[in-house]
Amino acid sequence: MGLFALVLLWCVSDTLAASKEVEAWRAMQVRRPTPIEVRVTGRIFGGMETNIKDAPHQLSLRRFDSHICGASVVDASLAITAAHCLTPKPPPEFITLMGGSTNRTDYDVGVIFNAIEIIIHPGYNSNTFHNDVALVRIEGTFGGYENVAPIPLRTRTIFTSSSNPVYCTVSGWGLTNMNGDGLPEILRIVRIPLVPYTECRRKWNPFPITSSMICAGELRKDACNGDSGGPLVCNGQLYGIVSWGSNQCGSSYPGIYTSIPAVLSFLSEYMSPMQFDAA
Repeated sequence: MGLFALVLLWCVSDTLAASKEVEAWRAMQVRRPTPIEVRVTGRIFGGMETNIKDAPHQLSLRRFDSHICGASVVDASLAITAAHCLTPKPPPEFITLMGGSTNRTDYDVGVIFNAIEIIIHPGYNSNTFHNDVALVRIEGTFGGYENVAPIPLRTRTIFTSSSNPVYCTVSGWGLTNMNGDGLPEILRIVRIPLVPYTECRRKWNPFPITSSMICAGELRKDACNGDSGGPLVCNGQLYGIVSWGSNQCGSSYPGIYTSIPAVLSFLSEYMSPMQFDAA
């Protein structure tokens, strides 16, 4: 086979692999149709690049080694993500988690963890995304690796209002603008305000905002496709999990997150009490 044919074959193989990865993460995203009020652009919408040293809990959830969602280390051998990222539930051997690397494609720095059990909330509703949470148990532990560490869970609801906003952060490798097909390689983070429950329900009507959901975001600052399952962190504690949002990321419709305080009874069945922080 000539050199040209070899190069062409490599290019075709690389293109097919990239195409399969796009299909993999797109299939796991939940975005609701909303009116296009304004054209928005931004980063993870409105954010910036960050270092895994500042978010050692952050993981890339992979299926057949393709990034599909975000996840977080929450215990010695458990990671947390959105249930919709693992529905229908795949065999555990299809799932891996990558941690310890700012660049999700850097296998020299990142550590790959193999899943041995997938635990989906028994009350998860795939129509409304109520209780959109799942745990992944890995072979071995997350301990002993650089830039891989659990994050404590918030156990109490945070009350916010338009006159007294509370800001948190969401991170991931999701889309940075609505015009691109590929995900960024470098981890990004954005600071966003929590949105009061009543305001969020009014905005999203008729889509139901259930008791397991919290809302966050503002114009041009949002999570997007590829961020599903990732962490919403408030005061150093995991408060939410990226669940769903507007098909126009960064619009005035707030993003929807699974509330950690709302699913504590499920989590407490599997996790060490030391990981729960009520502060």
